[in-house]
Amino acid sequence: MSTVKSTCYECDANCAIDVTLDAQGEPVAIDGPDCPRCYVQIDRRNHPDRLLYPLKRVGPRGSGEFERITWDEALGTIAEQLDRARARHGAPAVAFFAGYTKEARPQLQRLAHAFGSPNYMTESGCCFSATKVAEEVTFGTKIKTTSTVASHNTKCLLVWSTNPRGSIPPFHQHPLAQAKAGRPMIVVDPRRTPLAEQADVFLQIRPGTDGALALGFHHLIFAHGWQDQAFLDLWGSGVEAFRQYIAEFPPERVAAICGIDEADLRRAADLFGTLKPAQIMLSPTATVQHSNGFQSHRAVVLLSAVTGNLDREGGNRFFNDKITPKPIELFDQCVNDLPPRVGDEVFPVWTRHWPAAQSMLLPDCILERRPQPIHALLAMGINTAMWANSKRMEQALGALDFFAASDFFHNPATLMADIVLPAATNLEREALIAYPGCAYQGELRYRRRVVEPRGEARPDAEIWLDLGVRLGMGDQFWHGDLAASWAEAAEGIPEEIRQQVYDDPDGVTVFAKAIDDLVDHGFLDADRQYRLHGFKTVSGKVEFDSAELRAAGHDGLPIWREPAESPVSTPEVARDFPLVLTSGARHKHATHSQHQYLERMRKAMPEPLVELHPEDAQRRGIEDGAAVNVCTRRGRVQFIAKVTDRIKRGVAHCPHGWNHANVNELTDDAALDPISGFPPFKSLLCDVVPIQGAEAKAA
Repeated sequence: MSTVKSTCYECDANCAIDVTLDAQGEPVAIDGPDCPRCYVQIDRRNHPDRLLYPLKRVGPRGSGEFERITWDEALGTIAEQLDRARARHGAPAVAFFAGYTKEARPQLQRLAHAFGSPNYMTESGCCFSATKVAEEVTFGTKIKTTSTVASHNTKCLLVWSTNPRGSIPPFHQHPLAQAKAGRPMIVVDPRRTPLAEQADVFLQIRPGTDGALALGFHHLIFAHGWQDQAFLDLWGSGVEAFRQYIAEFPPERVAAICGIDEADLRRAADLFGTLKPAQIMLSPTATVQHSNGFQSHRAVVLLSAVTGNLDREGGNRFFNDKITPKPIELFDQCVNDLPPRVGDEVFPVWTRHWPAAQSMLLPDCILERRPQPIHALLAMGINTAMWANSKRMEQALGALDFFAASDFFHNPATLMADIVLPAATNLEREALIAYPGCAYQGELRYRRRVVEPRGEARPDAEIWLDLGVRLGMGDQFWHGDLAASWAEAAEGIPEEIRQQVYDDPDGVTVFAKAIDDLVDHGFLDADRQYRLHGFKTVSGKVEFDSAELRAAGHDGLPIWREPAESPVSTPEVARDFPLVLTSGARHKHATHSQHQYLERMRKAMPEPLVELHPEDAQRRGIEDGAAVNVCTRRGRVQFIAKVTDRIKRGVAHCPHGWNHANVNELTDDAALDPISGFPPFKSLLCDVVPIQGAEAKAA
């Protein structure tokens, strides 16, 4: 037996692990963080259903009829078909998509742009990016809201629609996953999570009303004079217009909108407004996956500015750049030399801040040729379950002239592909890893291959380099040498630590330059960076009334709007679908769809569950454990009922990422957020009916 150091890649935390190898060099055990995702890496490598050889479709798309082919034929076919699509329709008509895993994104994006296509897309078209862009529009930079480091100085913690025990490693051991004496905690969530049970105030809101709740907080903070007026006078832009707007959100109105007690709202605002410093802890996606999520997120994060807790120890720090690898993606070439990306036409604020095309528009591009036509697609880690109204995305993949994908297992997307490529797992591939870490500190390490890939699986990044060579661009793609591509990226690391990054399996801790900048200017406290350079916004201040948004034709203020589909905005729909549907709460035994195939993970989550309040279940004659159909205007999907008072009355919650019970077959792909293009995954209308009543409901 021997032990090799490596890193996990079941999520992007890249935790250090020790891999035990037997006498034949096969991994037999993994020692790492106390995380169920960590332990199943060997299960994935050895799974009997894993894709191990290149495949060519021989039956109709979606039939699952494939035959094994050689790598030479697979790559040759892909290169030939991409060339053909470029010749017939132009390079932008070929899209390149990166889902999970993320490590090979630089090489795939480079391939897209060197090929001549600006249309490189990622899963960030519906995940994380909208929070980043909303914060950059408002503050000029992203702030740290998903911290895994608890500050001893925080006097009040506002946890907004996130559950660290289910979503943030190390889960139940997370320092912010439990109450702390002397630090009141407010929890906002439609589900009563374990953290909500410990809260001093629990605001169990109707999904999609986050923006109204935040504006209600602001109303009470200004009404009682709890705002940091000195900060606002120096660093606020549009504050007076904002104050006039929030006058429309008195606590009685907000309580009615959100479905909470007015007294609880008043107490929560009192705690957050008077106990300083206070910190907001947010999910990177929960507030923005709504039809007006971008503005709602702005309303939430502006609470940090109003109370003077922005970039303060114990509050919400700026998220600083650290030492990072040299960019090899050719994005500058995309911006300077290539046509507009998909999304530039309709979501220009988002694309200005995010280095990719908007993937949520891909079905429109394929089926309706708008805003741009897409005829061919090359993808890694793609699953139609990521798209709202997923069946339409399946239809779109079936309409492509050519589609190739790499993955570990088949899923509804790969079954539509012409060529399917077997991907190497993280134990089987090398990579240069830059983990962003916390506000000021990050990690760099070079993870080496622990074991040879099974079968003929290959690292995604190596595949993209080989395609670049086959497309006649060998010099730009290191002639297919994966290590050489990482070596060029490593040129961005200072020479004095570069070799250590390669040699030390524990990696190298790096720090943001912002700390030194503050010290050099005589500041002893490593925060409030705006004292040096202001805010990187149009005004140089915090933009309560955003000039950038107004210039793009949007409201500059964080305007509240009802969800596009709700009991209030669409009462005619609510007559048939009276429950609010929300989806996607995280669970530590599942990252999207990738753990469904692994038996040890399925033991913890054997069935896709729809959570219903007991009163809603009783009204429908539904018992706990019963098979039910969740129905929306877009269709119906079967789940197993979990009757629980943890979910708010009038709300149904479904997990996302189940291939055979895909909640996104029910979600709306039309009411996209007008600024980010994000779908409203978390606030729609549905009904839940027993299976025997499903046919009648559908009719």
